[in-house]
Formats: sequence, structure tokens, C-alpha cells
Amino acid sequence: MEKYTEEMKHNLEHFSEIMDEWYSQVPEEMLKEDKFLKLASNKGEDVASESVQSIVEEIIANTQTTAPKLLIGGAENYCRMMIDTYSNDYLSKVFDTKHDAGSREYIVKAFRYYSENNCTENN
Repeated sequence: MEKYTEEMKHNLEHFSEIMDEWYSQVPEEMLKEDKFLKLASNKGEDVASESVQSIVEEIIANTQTTAPKLLIGGAENYCRMMIDTYSNDYLSKVFDTKHDAGSREYIVKAFRYYSENNCTENN
């Protein structure tokens, strides 16, 4: 847990630099397709379903190939980051207003399910 806290502290201190670097490396086609919106559009489906979990896997795989390793770490750390990010009350209001009520909560549940059932690393 201490390692996770140190990594998060570093990431927060250098967030804008890390995001600028990451954003400059994101392929144009990824910027056009919002995979989180794609995930949220499945919110009537069980988060454990193969189709929902394949979207989560796709998001993680795309991020791991484009984002700096220092920013996201492994899959478990990335899932934790997404759960923390999408649990934010402000983001909830913004995301749910833009993409229907409950979308943000569904994304959290999908990442939590993936983390609990697929991640075995100890970050």
C-alpha cells in the first residue's frame, strides 16, 4: 500500500507533465473513439459478462501500450486509478449528465469486477 501511495503522490505532483506526454502519444483513432462511453453504453448488462469485460480489457490494453508505465503501473494499479477517478462526486455529476445517470457507477463496477477477478499483482 505504501508503494501505491508513493506512486500516486508522484503522479499527482507531475500530473500535467505526465498527461501532456501521454496525450501526445495517443494515436488519433483512439482520440476519436471513447471506450469509456462504449463501456457505459452497456450498463444494462451484467458487469461480469464477457462483452463488458472485453471492453475493460481493451481499455487497459490500449492504455498500457500508450501511457507511460510510471503513470499507470500494472493492470491492478490502473483499475484502482479508474475506480478512484470515477468514484469522484464531481466527475459523477459531469459524466452522468453527459452519458446518462448511472454511467459512472457502472464503469466503477466493471473495473472493480475486473480487478477482483483478474488482477493478482500486489502494487
